[in-house]
Amino acid sequence: MPSGDNTYMSSGEQKESVNQDKFDQLAQKCAALQSDMHFRHIYDTPVIEFSNTGRRGDKKYFVITLRALRQTLIDIRNNLAVFEKIQSYVETPWRDAFSEYITDEATNALSTVQTLPLFSVIGKVIHVTNNLPRDEYQDKVASLKKEYLDHTIECLSSQIPDEEQIKSKKSDSTPSVTHAVNRIYYGAPGTGKSFAIDREINHERSFRIVFHADTQYTDFIGCLKPVVEEEGLSYAFRPGPFTNALLEAIQNNGKHFWLVIEEINRAPAAAVFGEIFQLLDRTDTGESRYGITPSDPELVKYMERELGAKMGSFQIKIPSNLSILATMNSSDQAVMPMDTAFKRRWEFRYIPLNFDVCANGSFNLHQSGTSYTVSWKDFALTINKILSDLGIPEDRHLGPFFLNDRELAGDEPSSKALTGKLFKSAHNRGVCSEPSSPIVKVVKREANVSATMSVLPSEVITLPFGKIKPLAVILQ
Repeated sequence: MPSGDNTYMSSGEQKESVNQDKFDQLAQKCAALQSDMHFRHIYDTPVIEFSNTGRRGDKKYFVITLRALRQTLIDIRNNLAVFEKIQSYVETPWRDAFSEYITDEATNALSTVQTLPLFSVIGKVIHVTNNLPRDEYQDKVASLKKEYLDHTIECLSSQIPDEEQIKSKKSDSTPSVTHAVNRIYYGAPGTGKSFAIDREINHERSFRIVFHADTQYTDFIGCLKPVVEEEGLSYAFRPGPFTNALLEAIQNNGKHFWLVIEEINRAPAAAVFGEIFQLLDRTDTGESRYGITPSDPELVKYMERELGAKMGSFQIKIPSNLSILATMNSSDQAVMPMDTAFKRRWEFRYIPLNFDVCANGSFNLHQSGTSYTVSWKDFALTINKILSDLGIPEDRHLGPFFLNDRELAGDEPSSKALTGKLFKSAHNRGVCSEPSSPIVKVVKREANVSATMSVLPSEVITLPFGKIKPLAVILQ
């Protein structure tokens, strides 16, 4: 282990000294390490977060500092003869112009892959700072007049804080991360709701809980629980995931945290949230609009101990750096209804059926001694078409990952998945008790397509998504 100026820390004493270092000193030491990649501390400046259109999937978010945006506008003004010829957005000319003339390296790199979102940020800022009519704004048109650019650059410059003031300013408890949300992802089983959340969060700063019929307020928030110690049995407050997430967000206001609730409607959600329900109303910055004084004295004592301060008349609020994300299958029959007052405090994001990406595998079906291979994608799409024709809502259809790769890996697993999962009720009646049951009939149609029809007996077949009588599946 190298010795010297404690750049590399090993002992508890050295670690403590690092914790007391200012961040700019830490940045200097990191920058001094031998590396081909630069490391630098950019002092606090307002940051703009923006997104792409999300037309190819979920929206992706990016940031640009106020300083970088101002420099980009200066670069455009300095090369106005080039940019004013392309005020209406066309991707290739703008990408080429950004690449050649934008001097901020991070912005230049961003512009090559997120050209339209960056163009939109520039257009919006110019439009608003020059008080142009709101109804004349267009995402793909920028008002690149010199007088507009001059005024916008002047406005942005006035908002950039003095670097020396920032260096000497003491940190406060105001979260520097804002715009946290309450959002519920819903859709048919197997559409990838949890996967969508996983792509959005940082797992190291997330807390997860699965709601079920017996989930209670004490499971979610926390309660006194017995603790076995050397002296005997005692009681201590054990925090639930909400309390853990809340404290982490409060104590680390420069980072975004997430509380993830799987299957939120499998428990009486309003009852599980209890008085915390009031905190779900958020301001534009993402902080709770209203605070509450917890009724549980043990919770109060625990928070005081963790925060190192007396709460007194202080009220709990969800900070603007703590998002609550949840999943639910709205079509499931064994779920708890959510009342309107609870639902209105959430954003709802529908995860549609999309079989462009789905589980890989197929079914080997048998009829009169002949085998027919049907891919999972074709099988599911066909069932969904029949369900649509019968007026059954899309959230009761089969999602692309209703069955997974493991369940479709070979004849035996796929047969078990078909009879034991998809046709569970039919299997219980003995209708599909064997993989070779006569459930498949092959028919061929004209017009360059072959069709496979699978017909079960005419009894009512109860499937995970509803009742069909009889089940006729046509693969087209």
